[in-house]
Amino acid sequence: MYILTVIPIDKGVKKEYLTYFSASHVAVGMIVSVPVRSRAIDALVIGVEPAENLKQELKDAKFQLKKINKVKGHAPFGDAFFEACTRLREYTLGSTGTIIDTLLPSVFMDKSIIESNNKRDEKSDDTNIDKNDPKEKVEPINTKEVKPADISSLGEAKQEKLIFQATYADRMGWYKTLIRESFSKKESVFICVPTRYDTEKFKNILSKGIEHYVFTFSHDLNKKTMLSNYQKCVNEEHPILIIGTGMFLSLPRHDIKTIILEHESSDSYKQFVRPFIDTRTFVEIYASIKKTKLIFGDTILRPETLYRHDRGELGEVAPPLFRFTNAEKQIIVDMKEETDETGKKSFSVLSSNVKQMIDMAQEQKESIFLFSVRKGLAGVTVCNDCGHTLLCPNCTSPVVLYGQKQRSATKEEGGRVFMCNKCGYKEKTETRCPICTSWNLNPLGVGTDRVYEEVRRLYPHINVIQIDKETTQTDSEARKAITKFYDTKGSILIGTEMAFYYLKDDIYASAIISVDGLFSIPSFNMTQKILHIIEKLQAITKTGLVIQSRMADNKILKNILSGNVLPLYREDLEERKMFGYPPYKKLVKITFGGTAVQGEKAREYLNKILEKYDPQIFSAFVGKVRGEYITNTIIKVDPSLWPVPLKNGLQADEDLYKRLSAISSTFTLNIDPEDLL
Repeated sequence: MYILTVIPIDKGVKKEYLTYFSASHVAVGMIVSVPVRSRAIDALVIGVEPAENLKQELKDAKFQLKKINKVKGHAPFGDAFFEACTRLREYTLGSTGTIIDTLLPSVFMDKSIIESNNKRDEKSDDTNIDKNDPKEKVEPINTKEVKPADISSLGEAKQEKLIFQATYADRMGWYKTLIRESFSKKESVFICVPTRYDTEKFKNILSKGIEHYVFTFSHDLNKKTMLSNYQKCVNEEHPILIIGTGMFLSLPRHDIKTIILEHESSDSYKQFVRPFIDTRTFVEIYASIKKTKLIFGDTILRPETLYRHDRGELGEVAPPLFRFTNAEKQIIVDMKEETDETGKKSFSVLSSNVKQMIDMAQEQKESIFLFSVRKGLAGVTVCNDCGHTLLCPNCTSPVVLYGQKQRSATKEEGGRVFMCNKCGYKEKTETRCPICTSWNLNPLGVGTDRVYEEVRRLYPHINVIQIDKETTQTDSEARKAITKFYDTKGSILIGTEMAFYYLKDDIYASAIISVDGLFSIPSFNMTQKILHIIEKLQAITKTGLVIQSRMADNKILKNILSGNVLPLYREDLEERKMFGYPPYKKLVKITFGGTAVQGEKAREYLNKILEKYDPQIFSAFVGKVRGEYITNTIIKVDPSLWPVPLKNGLQADEDLYKRLSAISSTFTLNIDPEDLL
């Protein structure tokens, strides 16, 4: 009999290791099925010991060992992937099994893939674990004791890391050359993208002439297609181009010598549930272990990445471009100066410039896109008598007014409703102010519904399409809507950021109906968000972009209008340094949800355990969710105290690691949060 130490590959199991027994020997590195409570889960064997060597330990054990269900086969990932997951565990304070489960596509644990791994030639396996030693102990992977064929045997070989900040067209042109040069050297290339929509777009541009050697992977592929692509990808002897999200780095291709991290600034890389993995961090750790060339590509990279370039940590493909190439095609309209038919200044959803743009597009039978920051009719509703903002009674978020177009929200034709975007609470509009009982409620802000109503009122004969999370709740609904938009000449598309995922072809003209809503969001990343929204619109617009604002003198808008965003980057870095934000400080966000009394105790607990690091404790922006009061705690530490483990042995500060690790599991820890709300 043998005692197995395994890592459970399941998000629901928080323990790092579990112990089972097997009647026969099971090699380290195998996947086994094990019982956990009333279900069976997959687990990775990391230690094997004959039971005769552990007689006393087994006798003293306070629990009865369970037997494994069965042996499934070799793990569908190699040494570098596993090592990257273990390092990420230390960085995020999660568990290795949860991280593997998050970053490994579930279909890769399919029987057919496991069996194909079993049959694969042993010399092509990049794991460094001796599978034939029945006394293999639980040891961390040691990159100094690897097989000659393992890429980590490069030891101290230097890794090339480059930034590539250029226009989308310039990047695509350079990638085409890079891919063909790599193929000539019998090397494959992996382009990591943030979303499945990017896989389609990149494939259409980069696959011309090499169609048989381009493979795309995203989580929405059906199982049959995924398995087919996997087998073709693994068995293809010719170098290949893989375009996929970060979880597909586990593909066992040992000739990948270049990884391109595209749209590096996209917030889609950061997960918003435990263990809050940032795929960009995993990719860099993985590439560092493999000594693979890593390229960070985007039109505007994150300030943290540019800062590393300024410090000499990252090289460059070409000097970074800080100019918007189509800046001359955009105008900023001061909405405070808009007038009505009588010449009197008044509020207007659409400026005269946007109306002219629509008229011109109709004359030429061209389609346009009207972008709105928010969905709904109005982002907030305020009582004109007492100034109170209508809030959700469940979670205290501002309720949003939705119009008749939002049938999914109201479930009634022609109805309007107040709805909470956080928890889904709905309330009829026939309501009074809860503070002063006044009926004098005033909706403020411009959402997609309000834009839709205004366009329909002014242009009843035009085909108007709307894409946001309430109008098009499924992928098929959104695809159907965008197809109708492109097929019907002279259409108007109204949408939020969600629409960017579906806009594949260029459009005649675009407008941002109100950019002001973004300036009011308290986030240290908001300047970058505004830049990227405008950059995306410029990239898909043929003629002109109109930006409507009641803050036309804002310095961000002025720099964008000039086309030179370098001053914005420098100023953004200065502000981050002044207020203690990345890259000058490492942020750790700790969240607790509970009753008011529990929240107060949580504050005292965190104040005590983190006193040395000056914790900032406050109620969350959305203070109440599902009946629980949400409390956030932020600590800002020197980045050297919590470094990204790019090198073997690079560890966090012992005291800080000990304190954060000791925090109860009732709290959630988020390293490198996207916001502090």
